[in-house]
Amino acid sequence: MEYSQEKNLLRNVNYANIAKRYGTLIGWVILCILFSALAPDSFPTIKNVITIVRQIAMLSILSIGLTFVLITKRSDLSIGYSTSFLGIVVAACMVHFGLPIWLAIIITLAMGALIGLVNGVIISYIGVPDFIGSLGVGYLVSGINQAYTKGHPISNIPASFEIFGASSLFGIPSAIIVLGIVVVICSVLLAHTRLGRYAYAIGDNEEAAMLSGVNVKRMIMFTYVICGIAAAITAIVLTSRLGSAHPLAGESYLLNAIAAVFLGSTSFKDGEPNLAGTVLGALVIGTMANGLTILNIEYYYQDIATGLIILLAVTVTSIQSMKKK
Repeated sequence: MEYSQEKNLLRNVNYANIAKRYGTLIGWVILCILFSALAPDSFPTIKNVITIVRQIAMLSILSIGLTFVLITKRSDLSIGYSTSFLGIVVAACMVHFGLPIWLAIIITLAMGALIGLVNGVIISYIGVPDFIGSLGVGYLVSGINQAYTKGHPISNIPASFEIFGASSLFGIPSAIIVLGIVVVICSVLLAHTRLGRYAYAIGDNEEAAMLSGVNVKRMIMFTYVICGIAAAITAIVLTSRLGSAHPLAGESYLLNAIAAVFLGSTSFKDGEPNLAGTVLGALVIGTMANGLTILNIEYYYQDIATGLIILLAVTVTSIQSMKKK
């Protein structure tokens, strides 16, 4: 009798662990089943699956960059403004200054790294709180953006630039290919380099990491640089896909990127941001938006759903973190 009770208790514990570790994945599967039942002719198709992944490519890239920062228990509220600004940078380089595409891309990536560097120096070396510091940098680049464009988009992008976001290679949308490359590179950085190991060490216990000889300030600065480069890549893909650069094009990505990372923090690791979880979080958000659009649900209900996702993800992540302590 006692053995049977112990066996049942063990089974319950295993189910609880599975639910805690893979709850977001299970939730996404349930979401797919629900939309498939409600829109059987439109949602569960190969074409729509490709559409969803293409739509979340830019959100995923930006969220992956934000993941590096959030691993260290910091935040970056400048990413939406930076993405808009960097889209203008790449477009202006090609249209206003007549630079070749490859040079425009290099300049945009360098500008993204510079924005990340400024964030990193202000926050890690000067000691400005990450919330205020990154928000201040965001307003700065937004102001420069608006002053240069006067609120007007930049069009007449070279047709060959569409290769980065609007074309396909062997039937695979180029945005998905770029996302795949970013995922591979960032996976290597997080799993097989000191940057990844030290970032997690800082997030777990910053004081202990410092006492172990980790240059905490420099590592935090590097995570912001990576986040800035991710914003630049997102801007390049977004501008390519739209065929123009709008001074406000990237600002809507901020909340969704935060939601994706925190939603992913509840998956695969106990309350810690991680790459696979972030991509899954973006997939959940993209699937929900796509399904609601197919069902002709008004856009503001999508905002309500996103807000609920953020609250749920942050609550679950906080509970997991408290249990670890």
